[in-house]
Amino acid sequence: MSAAATFPYELLGQNVVIAAWDGSPITLLVNQSANMPQTSNGTMIFSYRNVATQNNAGTLGVTSGGAAPIFYNNVMPSLQPSIVVNNWNANNLSITNVSANSDTPFGIQAIGRGIPGPTPLTLNTGTTLAVGPGQTAQGATSAQWMQLVIASIDSSLGVLAVIGGPVDGTGNNGYVFGINYGSNSGPTGPPPPAGYYATTTSNSYTLQFNCGAVPIFAANMSALNSSGIKLTLRAL
Repeated sequence: MSAAATFPYELLGQNVVIAAWDGSPITLLVNQSANMPQTSNGTMIFSYRNVATQNNAGTLGVTSGGAAPIFYNNVMPSLQPSIVVNNWNANNLSITNVSANSDTPFGIQAIGRGIPGPTPLTLNTGTTLAVGPGQTAQGATSAQWMQLVIASIDSSLGVLAVIGGPVDGTGNNGYVFGINYGSNSGPTGPPPPAGYYATTTSNSYTLQFNCGAVPIFAANMSALNSSGIKLTLRAL
């Protein structure tokens, strides 16, 4: 199976522009663009991967609300998504593949609580829920210490995005975790890759928190060759 076929993205016809993208995983060919008419007025998480079968460097151009474009470069094709955690303040979000080589598709996905997209599964306290690639889940925390256990079903790379709780110093409340990752990083170790909160070489990570009774939203942003992620939300 080719690298471009190992991701849960729909391959679109050349030169198609998606005028009403809902954030679901898609593939953009060179010169294609996707536009989300309105983002949420809160944290969203955007992921992108260069899924070229050749060793091509690629570039995405991102615009929002009439501001000047920001360009993101993926030097190498990768199974690991690059992550942007941001609040686009209810403006539009437009993503365009502006890569130099025509054989440089990008897989993209954007998630945020309440925006259109996949219907979330229900995450209940005290139960374990399997969340497949591209799927989302939502639940609620209690006003006490709790844990969210993120576990990979197999040994493949797992990437989970979580939105919920109070905002941090940057005004965001989104967190991205990498499990079965190539290195350990995060709050108690070396700085994580850009956009990530923590990564681990283990097949599970436990997030412990006490942020009151708030909604919690999670999305599996892993590649299709992952068997999925198991989530357990428990009260202590």
